[in-house]
Amino acid sequence: MNTISYHIKGITTSLLELAKGKYLVFFIPGAIITGIYWWMLYYTDSLQESYTLSSEYSWVNWTFGWFFDWVNSGAEKIFEIVDFLSRQVYIFIVLTALSPFNTLLGEKLDSNLTGKTYKTTLVRFLNDFFRMIFVIIIALLLEFLCIILYWLASKFLGLEIIDPIVYFCIAAFFFGFSFYDFAFERYSQGLFDTLTFAFYKPLTMLLTGALFLAIYTIPIVGIPISPVITVMVSTIVYLYITEKLPKQNTELNTQSDE
Repeated sequence: MNTISYHIKGITTSLLELAKGKYLVFFIPGAIITGIYWWMLYYTDSLQESYTLSSEYSWVNWTFGWFFDWVNSGAEKIFEIVDFLSRQVYIFIVLTALSPFNTLLGEKLDSNLTGKTYKTTLVRFLNDFFRMIFVIIIALLLEFLCIILYWLASKFLGLEIIDPIVYFCIAAFFFGFSFYDFAFERYSQGLFDTLTFAFYKPLTMLLTGALFLAIYTIPIVGIPISPVITVMVSTIVYLYITEKLPKQNTELNTQSDE
């Protein structure tokens, strides 16, 4: 299928460009946020250990062990919730606070491949930021709605065995949707156009979003590199789908050979 071929080309082209030393600067903002994020995780883990109830006297542990276990179990659940929320906040920050950098990355890669130039201004910088916040909110609301609807169907039809797969696909679809909005904004198209494209090309959304989630799960390094790689791949895939590649790319290569 074309979308699979486009993603393979997108991944290989992105890796080749990065191997040449291009676009490496775009890893820096994500690396800074990742450092802060991991510091927060370390702090919460240390805080959890310091608040674990126990006694140096064995008879106290034997007498009140049930109480200690109950409190510690409750505290563990609270810290698990905090950890989960911090991960969601991180993803939100990556796709919003870093959106101007991701937009610039998409523009530079697009220009390199097609020859089209873009003018970056403060107004556009702010517009990209607020548009991505709105896009992420819409994506999260739609994702939540789809999860609720599936959860109800799963309970009624007894589909719990495939729940992890379906939940992953739903998340991947909407992450893919959010990354393609960079291209649609770049070509001055509205959010409704992005939504239409997303539901018209569901496999494309799934593959791109799955790529983001797969890279994201790599310990430590996956967090800062996942948005950069995904922006690059989604940019290339979009150019192929809209037939801006390979024609322009071939023309540029011919000119450079001359």
